[in-house]
Amino acid sequence: MTKKKGFIKKIVLGVIGSIILFIIVLFVNFKIFEKNFSSVSQGQPIENYSERKVALLVVDIQEGTTGDVSRNSYYRKHSEELIEKINYISDNFENKNSLIIYIRSEISNPLINLLDNSYAKGSLGAKFDKRLKLFDSGLKVVKIGNDSFLDTELDHILISNKINELFIVGLDAAYCINITSEAAQNRHYYVSIIEEAILSESKAMKDSMIMDFRNREIGILSIDSIDFVE
Repeated sequence: MTKKKGFIKKIVLGVIGSIILFIIVLFVNFKIFEKNFSSVSQGQPIENYSERKVALLVVDIQEGTTGDVSRNSYYRKHSEELIEKINYISDNFENKNSLIIYIRSEISNPLINLLDNSYAKGSLGAKFDKRLKLFDSGLKVVKIGNDSFLDTELDHILISNKINELFIVGLDAAYCINITSEAAQNRHYYVSIIEEAILSESKAMKDSMIMDFRNREIGILSIDSIDFVE
């Protein structure tokens, strides 16, 4: 009986130890992911191109943010109007043969997806929102954090097309748009945010970010004031 109790005790302690180890590994993975997710890349300053050449960045308009599987009720509530405005802007960029880059989030880390699989690779949430107009001429970039430049092809795409000015639409103003804008400024791009075509988790948060963008000398434009001509 004593041997049996000792054997059971070892099993229980082994299970508890495994659970504790799993929690530690999960916590460490989450902290590393959180740090990388919020980091801002520096990059290399772009050349001083002789001509103005613009690109439109459409950020994180996907099923996991604005679509049917989104867990954010504020995003969903305002998604129809937001996407309608983004599609209108995209039409104008396409008509002027200006570059459009569609950017979406995708997470392949299985431990992070265990906590939240909203943007898991291959899931519906990682796909572009079906209402978003995707032009064949547009290019697609997949990112793993808030910074659209970090570990993506965005640097290469913009440099190869000699882009020096970026217009940004999408969400979230406080996260991906905020950090992507900072990363773009680090590379000496002129950055403009189209006010009616961005979203945050509340109107107050969006208004606060608009003020912050102005203070950082990021252009704040209305749709009617956009100069679509290169």
